[in-house]
Amino acid sequence: MPAPPDIKDFRLAYLFRDLDRALLAQIAERACWRELDAGAPLFAKNDPGNRFYLVKTGTMKLFLLAEDGQEHVMELIGREQLFAEAVMFMGGRYPVHAAALEPTRLIAFDADFFLGLLRGNTDLCLALLAAMSRRVHGLVTEIDRLALQTGVQRFAQYLLAQPAQKTAGTRIVRLPATKQTIASLLGIQPETLSRILSKLRDDGLIQVSAETVVVLKPDALGRIS
Repeated sequence: MPAPPDIKDFRLAYLFRDLDRALLAQIAERACWRELDAGAPLFAKNDPGNRFYLVKTGTMKLFLLAEDGQEHVMELIGREQLFAEAVMFMGGRYPVHAAALEPTRLIAFDADFFLGLLRGNTDLCLALLAAMSRRVHGLVTEIDRLALQTGVQRFAQYLLAQPAQKTAGTRIVRLPATKQTIASLLGIQPETLSRILSKLRDDGLIQVSAETVVVLKPDALGRIS
């Protein structure tokens, strides 16, 4: 049985960054590890939202299902990112489905316990409000930016935002999901993404091999209009 999470495992996440060690220790006592295989579900839409999570390794997919069963990806959650924390303040049920895209290790936090800490600690409430406000501001800025971009610009910015191995002026990116999933995340059709990849390759900006993309000219990719 794995040891319970330690403060060092999560203290740098935005929600906990400004909390003192005593509070972090209380939170760690009620947290636990979760291990998911690729494709394994974590929760479904409308399940009781009694936990929120931090990804330590792997990638999670948050998505909705249309009536015809078509999946619409809302967000990909990578290493050291929190998700489902807002559910504590949204009526207590998850608004989306969540599943692992690859083998993933999570820290699960007790939402009810965390809310109990908030009710008894004004400083914690203020720290949380400030942290979540910063995150919301960043997300709103991102939504505004995406709404004004073409599909090519969206994919270019997405590609440049991914972790990469840098070699001789190039960036080697391993896509964290299938091209179909990334297309859904960016709000474009899979065939549109295929055309975008072909165009960028023909323009000499990228090379594509399976799930790896080599960005040959990062500066030029960032200037696409």
